[in-house]
Amino acid sequence: MSDKFLKDIIKKVKKYDNTVKTYTKLGKTPSIPYRAFINYADNLFMLGCTEMAEALLNNAANFASPDSNALINLGMIKQTSDEHEKAIEYFKKAYKKDPLNVKALCLWGNSLTALHDTENAIKKYEKAIEINPKSWEAYLYWGLTLIGEHKYSEAKEKLELAVEYNPKEIRTLFLLASIETELGMYDDALLKYIFIINVTDNNFGAYHNIAYIYFKKKEYEKTIEYAQKSIGIAPFKVESYLLLGDTYLLQKRYKEAAGIYECGEKNNIKSIFMYISWGSIFQMKGKYQEAIDKYLKGIELCSDQANAELYGRLAGCYYEIGDIDNAQMYANKTIELEPKNNMALQVVSDISIQKGDFQKALQTLEICLQKSKTKAVTYHKMAKCYFMLGDVEKSNDCFDKSLEYNRNEKSVLYEYIESLLYQKQYVLAEKKLNILEKLSNDELEILSLVFRVHYNLAQNAYNKTKAIKTAQKIKEQYPDKFRYEEQYNELIMI
Repeated sequence: MSDKFLKDIIKKVKKYDNTVKTYTKLGKTPSIPYRAFINYADNLFMLGCTEMAEALLNNAANFASPDSNALINLGMIKQTSDEHEKAIEYFKKAYKKDPLNVKALCLWGNSLTALHDTENAIKKYEKAIEINPKSWEAYLYWGLTLIGEHKYSEAKEKLELAVEYNPKEIRTLFLLASIETELGMYDDALLKYIFIINVTDNNFGAYHNIAYIYFKKKEYEKTIEYAQKSIGIAPFKVESYLLLGDTYLLQKRYKEAAGIYECGEKNNIKSIFMYISWGSIFQMKGKYQEAIDKYLKGIELCSDQANAELYGRLAGCYYEIGDIDNAQMYANKTIELEPKNNMALQVVSDISIQKGDFQKALQTLEICLQKSKTKAVTYHKMAKCYFMLGDVEKSNDCFDKSLEYNRNEKSVLYEYIESLLYQKQYVLAEKKLNILEKLSNDELEILSLVFRVHYNLAQNAYNKTKAIKTAQKIKEQYPDKFRYEEQYNELIMI
């Protein structure tokens, strides 16, 4: 045996000896040497020293031992970096080394799931259950695979077995509660989450999910209570800020909603969705420039996230302040991401109407009709377009359809009656006027419209009393703004 060979062996032994000594500073040294390498590698991995952990595990895997945990841990390291094909190689070796190691099969199946090979993944879980019928890990990973397939009921069955065979495993219970929430089984999920917060410390995820369930149940005060607790535990997690803010918005507690978003900003929460909600408060109140500032802050902080809703809202705000160029630009950006985005299409139609391109506006509005929530607004705009194009029949039809969706919209009724006056359809105008009068509080413009309709009816042998009384009311309430003296005198003389 050469001196060089002996020196190499001594060098390697010293290296391993130093490694084990270092490990003893992090944890208890087991009696079997290769376990020291595995345990030390686990500690290094938890500390983020992935490369060092991988090197140690490779050393441990070379020990003459039937233990396959080093290979499994190597595979898990590859999983964390989404190198699933490499991970599978390690799991295969681990299974070959120890055919009874259920964990190797479970993790193998998990990597196959990540590679969209669901069929073979399930075969691995089935094999694991053949080896150990009560393998909670096999049922857990099988459940995860089914969740990825959106087969929530089947996933629930597997996760229930995982909980049955290992009731102390909190993550499985948490996952089962999440599935029950997805399936609308809120009370069952609540019981599990409440149990979890009672047996774990500062579980912000459980608090957040409880808040979410109460949100779905429309119990908003409890939503606020648990969301606040979640934020108290984890002030740098965005989910609870968004949930709490949305809850305040639903309750029309805009000041509190803005306050929670401001708190999130102070805690360096960089969420485009938070700024969308924050800006929407200003937009709803007609403070368009303030809304724009928040939306642009969202873009600045999350420049890599293109968001159709954000761009659409910006388009709407810019249109309202008269900045047509920016409105058009953001509307175009929105439509590139989401061709049927209603908010952007409404802006495009408004710009087309403003420019007098009524045909283009109508083409855009036809697409908007697919959104049921805005049909009243869309038909109203279409009515104006058809009127400007001289097609009063289609215009009237669109006015009627708009009022079918919102029969008490004063602006639509007012414009419809004006249109009917232009068409000299005074009888129909009077019918629409009856609805408008019930909604008004003797505003000057409404009283003037009432007078004009009934004045024209009086010209056609209808009763002139309503026109005279309306004129007198205008003279009494708005003496300096009465503009129908000649018509009024004419009615008195008849």
